[in-house]
Amino acid sequence: MRFANGSNNNEARFHECYVQLRRNAKNAALFGPGALPFIRGISSESAPTPIQPQPSSLHHDSLESFLKYAREASLSPKSTTYVGTRYEYLCLSALVRLGFTLTRTGGRSDHGIDLLGHWQLPSLPFPLPVVMQCKALKSKAGPNLVRELEGAFVGAPRGWKGENVVGVLCAPREATKGVMEAIRILGRPAMWIMIEDHQDHGRVRQMVWNERVGEIGAEGVGVQIRYLPSQGQENVEKEVVLTWKGSIWEPRHVRDHRAEAADHSNG
Repeated sequence: MRFANGSNNNEARFHECYVQLRRNAKNAALFGPGALPFIRGISSESAPTPIQPQPSSLHHDSLESFLKYAREASLSPKSTTYVGTRYEYLCLSALVRLGFTLTRTGGRSDHGIDLLGHWQLPSLPFPLPVVMQCKALKSKAGPNLVRELEGAFVGAPRGWKGENVVGVLCAPREATKGVMEAIRILGRPAMWIMIEDHQDHGRVRQMVWNERVGEIGAEGVGVQIRYLPSQGQENVEKEVVLTWKGSIWEPRHVRDHRAEAADHSNG
């Protein structure tokens, strides 16, 4: 397990073919840093464009718009709806820099799915479909949550079905040994992401995935902890980052946004 403290039918077939090519090449000891360009027909240009899910609410689609809506609707911050929805948007925004593009879709008959979308990795020319459950837990997590995730796979909408869909559990608690073992033996691509509530934005503190995630595209992608600038020595802030070929990796649009922000501040 890797550890640190959309799509349409054509896309699904495309990805299954790509995964099989990876497995065949790996078995033949051919898949290495220079092997991918020689897999004919597989490129970011030829990969189908993922479909985007429809948001579940007409009133909000981000944390900022939800907080505004909650104030106008006099929604109690202690209500289950407020706490759950707010945490879902925290997860949605926190995972952008790790390559996730997500839409909040939770509602009636959602089979526990809170967020739908895709995960772009540096090791793949196209993103992986993702179904995600967000648990605003106040107590220790148990392996029963992983069993609930199996229901999300079964109830996922068209475009998010198949053996190459990644199931993700997000919670503000670390994965216990029981949770990690349940993820390891699940038999489907699955991961646990710990996302803390940090002053109205989410911070990723732990990321664990099983071997199936590696098999379908995350092989070679690393996970490490980055320590953030702090004014004092106490309570040093840290967050999870992804690495690729020995360097910290972020999606291009995240890097571009940071560069634009830096230019604006310097200007």
